[in-house]
Amino acid sequence: MARKKTSHSRLKLKTVISHRLKEVRQELFGEHGGPELARRLNLPARTWYNYETGVTVPAEVLLAFIDQTGVNPVWLLSGEGPRYRRGLEDQVLSDLTPQELIRRGLEKLEERDPEALSVDHDDAEQTEEFVTVGVVNSEDLAGDVSPLRAIDSILVYHGWLKHPKSTVALRIEDDAMHPILPIGSMVAVDCAIRGAEELQGRIVAARVEGRAVIRWLELSGRHLILRPNRSSPDTPTVAIEPAAVGQGAGPILGQVVWSWSRFI
Repeated sequence: MARKKTSHSRLKLKTVISHRLKEVRQELFGEHGGPELARRLNLPARTWYNYETGVTVPAEVLLAFIDQTGVNPVWLLSGEGPRYRRGLEDQVLSDLTPQELIRRGLEKLEERDPEALSVDHDDAEQTEEFVTVGVVNSEDLAGDVSPLRAIDSILVYHGWLKHPKSTVALRIEDDAMHPILPIGSMVAVDCAIRGAEELQGRIVAARVEGRAVIRWLELSGRHLILRPNRSSPDTPTVAIEPAAVGQGAGPILGQVVWSWSRFI
């Protein structure tokens, strides 16, 4: 039996939706933010870019995209109504600096309770929109200092964090993850998620030579492979021997669950 041709109206709808997906991705994650969005959707970057060119998007991916971005499903399908289910304050705000994010969040806290402005990570205040996350030094995070001493703070949308009280922020100090996370970018690390098997193929914070670094995690037999996004003599791929994996608290410090990329 001959395969039924896709109607012109369905093709047109697929094209329009793909354009809207791209619009939202560019607005929230930036011109080069496809890989970061794909990571949050548990997809290869190439797969996501295929969706932006008109490949049919599976329902589960579309639902995950709606959840991650807060886009209004009615607008996505018909172009009617507001683009987002929430206000601009709930978007990723990838065009703002960390200082601007902090200022915006503190203004919201002041609207509710002028006294609730503590930036201590141990007493992080949570509102309906934001959680205050402490920024820590890479040496402190790698050294398992308890409690961790925050040197700064940043406000993160609470929906992005599974374990807010176990999450810290870290500024990237090398260019190993360029262009996904250029040097100077900020990441949130969930220290409650450390299992190697569940973190296979994900971006993690790991202990290397007394510092916390951000790398892709791969498993090779019993070995842990910490792979940069682009390798160089200064940022080589690191293989951790099985004997070392079982020592101390382990090299994996947590999963990178949120990022603010410093686009160059």
